This record gives sequence, C-alpha cells and structure tokens, in this order.
Amino acid sequence: MILHFRSKALLILLMCCNVSIIFAEEKKTWLEDVENLRWAVDLSIKGIYNAETGHLSHSEAIGLDLHKVFTTDDGGNIGTLILQGYFTKLNNAERYPSFFKNASDVKFICRICNFNVVVLDQGQLNVRAGHFEIPFGLEHNLDTNGTLRQYSNGRDLGNKLDWGVALNGKFAWGGYEVAISRGHGVDWKSGHDTFIGSGRVELMGDYHSFLGLSAFHGRIKSKSGYINRTRIGLDAGTQFTFFSILAEVSLGKDDNIEKIHSLLEFDLQDNTEKFLGYVQLKDSSRHIKGQSWDSIRQISVGTRYTPNRFWVLSGQWTHDFEVFDGAKRASVLAVQLRYRF
Repeated sequence: MILHFRSKALLILLMCCNVSIIFAEEKKTWLEDVENLRWAVDLSIKGIYNAETGHLSHSEAIGLDLHKVFTTDDGGNIGTLILQGYFTKLNNAERYPSFFKNASDVKFICRICNFNVVVLDQGQLNVRAGHFEIPFGLEHNLDTNGTLRQYSNGRDLGNKLDWGVALNGKFAWGGYEVAISRGHGVDWKSGHDTFIGSGRVELMGDYHSFLGLSAFHGRIKSKSGYINRTRIGLDAGTQFTFFSILAEVSLGKDDNIEKIHSLLEFDLQDNTEKFLGYVQLKDSSRHIKGQSWDSIRQISVGTRYTPNRFWVLSGQWTHDFEVFDGAKRASVLAVQLRYRF
C-alpha cells in the first residue's frame, strides 16, 4: 500500500529521531540533555496584496523547529540534528511554488531536516544527510526559509532545498560544502531521472566580510519536461558597524538558453538589533538563440521588527520595473507576523 505523503513525512521525522537517539549517551535521553537542545513552536500568518491586479491572498504556517547537538562523555561532538517540520496553508494564492497543488493547498513541508555527523575534529570534515539547503550563493549562510526576505536560489536554481548527502567543513580561512542530491526539491519522489551536484567554497576576509564561489549542475523536472541546468556563482558581503552590503551573481544555461541572475542588497540595523531595513535590486536575464536578451528587473524594500525573542513583524514591497516578454507586471506588498515559543 502506498502511504500518503504526510504519513511519509512523519515517518521520516520519526526515523531521524530514532537514528539520533542511538548516538546519544546511554544514561540520558535527548530531552533530558537540555543543555544541547533548542526547540520552538513557530506560528506565522502572511498577507500578500498585488496592487497591479488588486489580488489579495494570505497563508498560514505552524511548525516545530528543533536543534540538537549530540556529544560524547568527554565533551566531544558527535553530530547535530536539525528538524523543521511545517504545515502550510495557502489561501487564494496568485503565485505559489510548484510543490503546491493549487492556490488553496495545504501541505506538510520538511524545510531543514538533516543530521550532520562529525568525521574530523574541529569541524574540518562532516557528513550531512537528509533535507538541506543547496550549497550555492548567499542562501547558504543566510537562512531565509519562511521569511519575506529572500535571495536568488529559488528563482535562479528552481530548487532551494533537496534530499541528499553533503560533505562540509570549516577552517580558519573559511569553509566549504559539496553535495549530491536527488533533484526533487521539497518532496521525496521516485521514478524521475533527476539529480543535482552543487558546492560552495567561502573565504573569510575577517569577521565582517566573506567571498563565496559556487557551482551547480543538475537535471531538473519542469512542467514541460526535463531541464539540464548549469550555474557558476559568486557572492560576497561586508559590514560596516550597523550597515551591510550583500551581493550575488550567477551565470549559466538551462539547456541552450543562457541565463544571468544578480542581486544587490543594502541593509541597516539599529544598535539594539531589533530593527532591520533593507533594499534589494534584482535582475534575471535570459537569451534564447536567435533572439535578443530578455530581462525582469525588480526592487524590494523591506523591514523587520523583533521586539523580543517571541515576536517578529515583517513587511516588504516588491515592484517590477521590467518583465519578461508576455509576463504581467506586479507590485506586491507583503506583511508577515511570526510568533515562536
């Protein structure tokens, strides 16, 4: 009998927990070892209004976010377990990811669900298995899952998350992560001839700056068939007191279509770290053989207010200056309220 997807997802979560408990100390359960366990229930509601079309939609999510570090008797690290399981409900969505069936779908999503096992001391080599962010670009360092503030992986690579295995490590000069994954994205599926190979190497200039080099190659399933997608990316960031600049650019091909994506962000944070404001300039360009370059250019202006560790209020306005030929221009206002306890 074929299990329903939600049952599969819950089964995967239970399996991850059981595997992790095996590595825990014999005289302690993972809940008793509270020193290395962090967890929170995450509730959020998001409203979206497109001023160009007058379309209004909203979505809600409820999930469990768990982070657990397993150690030996002498204090050495065995590995880190991360589980982020969320139920998300769309309501009259105008645009939505392909893993949702329709504009008012409800779906269980295992956002980040993996176990990162320590192989060499001091974090020089680890093996990550499960569902993780594809190591590419700014997203690898700056987790934007479930937030309004997003970077380029979703719109550029198509797959922001995937099931697979990765090698990763950190050094004084920076770090690396190299992954091979199934190419299915959010869901665990069988029967598709897909895959993704990806990796990112980061150089740290100092505590306030970094430079990343990424690569991506995969065979991805789309609505019209399969796409052979290749990208090379460069990302960087630097901070001056409370002001930061972040940038990323990638170039490559989807089959024979040339693609270039870029993003530039300026953000400002106050000295209490409660307020964050940012401006993003985004460009996605494509070139089909025999035709001229076609582009979509956008600006996003956003803010985030975090009065305490429980509440987060965010707002973002995204406006299309230029769109692909045949596409509709959008000017979208989004507001999100999150509560974690």
